[in-house]
Amino acid sequence: MNEQIYTEFWDGQMLEILTSDKKIYFTQLIRHETELLIQRPANKQNVPMLIENDMDVTVYFHDDEKGLCSFGSRINRHDNGKIIMTKPSRDSIKVVQRRQFFRVKAAVEMTLILPSAEGSDEEGDKLNVTTHDISGGGAAFLSDSKILEEGDAVKGVLYLKTDTEQNKVEFKGKIVNVMKQHNQFYKTALQFINMREGARSKIVKFCIVKQIEFRNKVKE
Repeated sequence: MNEQIYTEFWDGQMLEILTSDKKIYFTQLIRHETELLIQRPANKQNVPMLIENDMDVTVYFHDDEKGLCSFGSRINRHDNGKIIMTKPSRDSIKVVQRRQFFRVKAAVEMTLILPSAEGSDEEGDKLNVTTHDISGGGAAFLSDSKILEEGDAVKGVLYLKTDTEQNKVEFKGKIVNVMKQHNQFYKTALQFINMREGARSKIVKFCIVKQIEFRNKVKE
């Protein structure tokens, strides 16, 4: 078996971590040498991951050639606060076949149509925001006040722009989380509902392009 270590990681790369109890956390790669040094993982509600030494996890990341991939790893937190994961061998990298949407940090213009007043047939107010992060499954944005409540149904438009193309994607969504951040902003997360696969594929493609663009900027 070829145990050659996988070396295509890059500093600043976004990673998703799945724990044995099926909880998902997000992190960013700080440095990759003999091991992977990462930021403190946190979930969508920005709650930090509780780390036990030699904790088995599954890590998801995007590979330019293979697409969405995963590998098994062990995570440890040192006494100095540094959090590290073991590096995978090339043979242990698996292409992900199941449905999994990779999240990227990206500032995307988004127009939201807010819920209408109860009993009203008129469309609600429109709100222009910029996303904090986005995936094929949903998006999140920051605001200086609480605009929406969990469970609210919204409609909207995403304006996806890359160096080579522009796409406008209409969507229906549901607010799944509203959390006050340490900087006093509110982070609102929405999930796309009943989205056509053609529209979703445009968002997924956009996320991949943005991930590659960010990697290239970091390398430069």
